[in-house]
Amino acid sequence: MESKEYLKQIATSGTPAEKLALFSFTLEDSNAVILKKFKYFSRTCYTRYFTDVSAPYHDDIVLDYIDSYRGDANVLEAAHRDAAKTALVKLFITFVILNDTSHYRKYIKVLSKELSNAVQIVTDVYNMMIEVIPIYGDLFVDDGKIKREERQGSFTTRYQVKVKSGTIGQDQRGNLQDAYRPDWQIFEDIEDSTSVTSQVKTEAIKKRAQEAIDGRARGSSYIVNCNYISEDANIQWLMDKKSVRVRIMPIAEKVSYGRDAEGVECLTEATALWSRFSFEDLQERYQDSLDWYGEFMCDPSRSLNKFYDTELINFQLQNVARPPTHKAGNIWYWSTYQSDQWYGLGSDHSMGIGKDANTATLFNFKTGEVVATHADNMLAPDLAAHEYARLGSEFGNCIWAWESNNECGGTVTTTVKDLHYPAMYQKEIKDNVGNVLTKKLGWETNSKTRTTMLMDFRRDFNNGLIKILDERILKEMKAFSNNDLVDNTVGLATRHFDLMVSCCISWQMKDQAAHSSKVTDFYSNMRGKKGGARG
Repeated sequence: MESKEYLKQIATSGTPAEKLALFSFTLEDSNAVILKKFKYFSRTCYTRYFTDVSAPYHDDIVLDYIDSYRGDANVLEAAHRDAAKTALVKLFITFVILNDTSHYRKYIKVLSKELSNAVQIVTDVYNMMIEVIPIYGDLFVDDGKIKREERQGSFTTRYQVKVKSGTIGQDQRGNLQDAYRPDWQIFEDIEDSTSVTSQVKTEAIKKRAQEAIDGRARGSSYIVNCNYISEDANIQWLMDKKSVRVRIMPIAEKVSYGRDAEGVECLTEATALWSRFSFEDLQERYQDSLDWYGEFMCDPSRSLNKFYDTELINFQLQNVARPPTHKAGNIWYWSTYQSDQWYGLGSDHSMGIGKDANTATLFNFKTGEVVATHADNMLAPDLAAHEYARLGSEFGNCIWAWESNNECGGTVTTTVKDLHYPAMYQKEIKDNVGNVLTKKLGWETNSKTRTTMLMDFRRDFNNGLIKILDERILKEMKAFSNNDLVDNTVGLATRHFDLMVSCCISWQMKDQAAHSSKVTDFYSNMRGKKGGARG
């Protein structure tokens, strides 16, 4: 058997034929042999990825990838931020395409929440293969026109191995490549801090991910590369699958917390699991991160930054929430109208283009129970207004407050006035001495009203006055943090909490429901004066 030094010499300065012999493998080789070949290949052909010593868990991740490639396991790699898991999967895809002499996998598909992320991975693999043409020759079916690409969503090798990018935001049915369906899938970053805040987005991603899994070729398998930031969203759903083997890798162990001399929260002790991170690096990440436990410790259940009481949410998830008694389209019902009860409806709106959703929540204020909800991210706001007017009419034309901000709110306001809904919420605009100057339709969310409705809702929820029967609302509440209270943006992405917002708006109507006759009288006087009402 050749010495380690001799093999290193071949990997770094051997002839193309010698390198091919060293790097190539078959599935008859053991995992340990394939891992060793991968390390020789990746560390000599792509040295830029190895400026630091590798983490101890990197070998474990690659061994999981090998099992998945063989078809022995579906694996989920939940690792902290900066764990280099994306770099590893790109290197491994490149390795197996170039060095598996049997070309076992014929259709490799990379799927992400955002298509651009999947395209970037496929592009990087394509360009990495171009880099080693002196060893492997021209492997592409492209009439011999080889060039580096800035964007390459798919490619095919001369061995008829197809690599393609995709998104779990698209329908996965019918993804055929000649006689093949995808036989090896890589799910990369299918969940982030924006998607976990919306159960509409979460359910849509879950549906598309399951379609992709169900649409695989016989004998296929998959990899999930992810962060573990929520115990109530899709990564947890995948972790709970019996067919998935899970590995969780936090950034540190033996972590203790305290305060420094100035009273600032800090780490008092921590041991990084990857030696590239010093204690000072861990301290910086702890103090700068919005979600240290989720993003870096892979333990979202321990987050100290939650706005709502997590124990109370878990109690309601286990003891209060239940499936709806009946449905009408996307409206879920837990009760029917009772004439001796008081009801109120709140709604939050979007443009209905598949992103954030039009949502509504209807409360019975005498019992404190959510009795109906709706969520749809493909419904236009004017059509949503018609749907919610119908819902309100089913519950005695109860008072209805819709979020009136932005273009969506304006569309809903116009639609509701044209429908002559008899109990529209109105906000009185007063002068400095309390005289009513005008009345504005709908609920306007601003820094003051947002804080008020959230604080009121949390107080009454904590005091046991509110019963949430829809688990989707409870899961959005569980994802809501103190940072979201003061700032509802993350970079350029908005954290919407669509159902929770409609729930909070609806709860604000509790003090209006008993006086809805006054609202009705006010708007009955406006009929026939639509032009003036719009002003």
